[in-house]
Amino acid sequence: MTATLAGTSPAILAAVSAYARGGEQVDPHALDLHLATVAEKAACSLIRDRFRTGFQHAAYHELLSAVAALRSVLGFSPSPTAREVMEWQDQQRAAHTTAFRSVKRPYAVRFVDGPYRGVEMAIDGPTVPYPDPVDPLGYLASGRWIAGPPPFVVFPIVWGDTEHPGHGSVRYWRQDEPDRDGMWLFHLRTDDPAPPEGARPHITVPAGKGDR
Repeated sequence: MTATLAGTSPAILAAVSAYARGGEQVDPHALDLHLATVAEKAACSLIRDRFRTGFQHAAYHELLSAVAALRSVLGFSPSPTAREVMEWQDQQRAAHTTAFRSVKRPYAVRFVDGPYRGVEMAIDGPTVPYPDPVDPLGYLASGRWIAGPPPFVVFPIVWGDTEHPGHGSVRYWRQDEPDRDGMWLFHLRTDDPAPPEGARPHITVPAGKGDR
């Protein structure tokens, strides 16, 4: 055993050996971040395809549960299960629709750049312009909404290693019209400080379940 592996637990070595059997070489010291990345990609795929007909939900449910279980056995910080990913998505949808009270529906959105680049999900928005132009109290609204998703959204991010991660948030702005496929595109706001290098989506485990 080399000096670099002398202090590595047998469980981590066994996990790395399993990856090697599949032809993938993973540094034992990078296994924590590697598994976190696997969970992140699976979570983003589930968020993207959650409401699509024919999507193989069971595969992602099993993958996310397996990664969460393995991280727990290895003593790493927890990663979300599929149920927790969907709970997180529902929380984000609810958090961004509190500014209006008109009838709402989900809209398909895609993040173009920044830590959430490539992520697709459904975000609720009003079905008609809000406030209504004929509403006598419309002037009290701080801004106007179109029939679509919110004009801007805020999402949590994390960066650095999983032992001592940094936490923050990023803001995105929405284009005025959807693209030809009906997808609403969101861009990172350039008037905000740039997110730290390596920042990634922070799809959290609910409080009380060991979220870092």
